[in-house]
Amino acid sequence: MKKKNQIRYSAWNEHLNNTRERTNYSIRRMDLLIISISGAGIYIIFETLREFKAGRVEFDYSGILLISGLCFLVAIISNFISQKTGYYSNDYEEKFICIELNKIRGKDIDACKQDEYDRKVKKYNRITNSLNIASIILMFFGLILLALFNFNLF
Repeated sequence: MKKKNQIRYSAWNEHLNNTRERTNYSIRRMDLLIISISGAGIYIIFETLREFKAGRVEFDYSGILLISGLCFLVAIISNFISQKTGYYSNDYEEKFICIELNKIRGKDIDACKQDEYDRKVKKYNRITNSLNIASIILMFFGLILLALFNFNLF
């Protein structure tokens, strides 16, 4: 392999390794926060309902509590779906990079397949980003509604 191609190959190989690392990192961090906070919000709602059922607390704004719980639940569900779309995006990016590495090695490649992978990467990235934004917004909306509900208790 020529020196120029070796440099390009090394750069793409490094990019592939970084993509794999980003995949693992992205799966762990923000999603963990969204799931934890939304799960805690749902737990607080269930505890509030348990106290209400036992007659220890009374409240007038049950709709706020219900909407807050639904926001937390949908935040968790959209986060789970974004995990899957994020996986697809990174999987197609790995396939794209492998074709690029083969091209640098001088092997015959299927350019149409590479373009298809690139389109799928972009598509799943858009979906994943939208779902992540929706999860974050729903989590914050659920928190705000839960805070308003608790404020109205006092």
